[in-house]
Amino acid sequence: MKRTASVALLGLVSMAAQAGPADPGLLVGVSGMLTSYEIDGDVFDDEAVGAKLSVQYRINKYIGIEGSWLDSGSFSEDTNPANPGGGVDIDLDGMTIQAIGYLPLASEDIQLYGKAGIYDFEQDLDTDTGSSSRGANGLTLGAGTQIAVSSNVSLRLEGDWFDLDGGEFWTVSLGVNYHFGPL
Repeated sequence: MKRTASVALLGLVSMAAQAGPADPGLLVGVSGMLTSYEIDGDVFDDEAVGAKLSVQYRINKYIGIEGSWLDSGSFSEDTNPANPGGGVDIDLDGMTIQAIGYLPLASEDIQLYGKAGIYDFEQDLDTDTGSSSRGANGLTLGAGTQIAVSSNVSLRLEGDWFDLDGGEFWTVSLGVNYHFGPL
C-alpha cells in the first residue's frame, strides 16, 4: 500500500513539474494591488494598497476561467476639510469570476491576455457619524501579461476596471502564480 501511494505521489509531483504557464490545468496566484476608487462628481477620490487571491483553470492554450477574492485596502478622504467631521473611509472586498482569453504568441514564456466577467463586492462606509454597508455587483474588464520564471511559476502584471454604481474602481496588480497542470 505504501509503495502504491509513493508511486502515485511521485506521479503527481512529476505532472506538476512538467506544467508550463501556457499548458491547460490549474493555477493559483497571489497579488499585491494598487487600487483607485472615485465617486462620480469628484466627491471622493483616493488610492490604497490591497491584495488578491486567484484560482484559474486553463481549459486550453487560449481560454481560461478565473475566480478571485480581493480586498481593496482602505480609502480615506476628508470630504469637508473646512469643518471637522467630514472624514470618510471606504473598503471594498469580494469575489470576481472572469473568462480569460490568451493571445497566441510565438513564445509561451510571455503571454498577453484580456478578461471580462462579473464581480460581487461588499462596500463598507465609515464616517464620523456612523457606518453602513451595501452590496455592489456588475461588470469587470481587465488585461495583463504573464511571464514564466520557471516551469511552474510565473509573474503576473494586470489591470482591472470595475463598473461601480456612481463611481469607478481600478486596480493594478503584480503577483505570482503557481501552475499545477492538468487535473
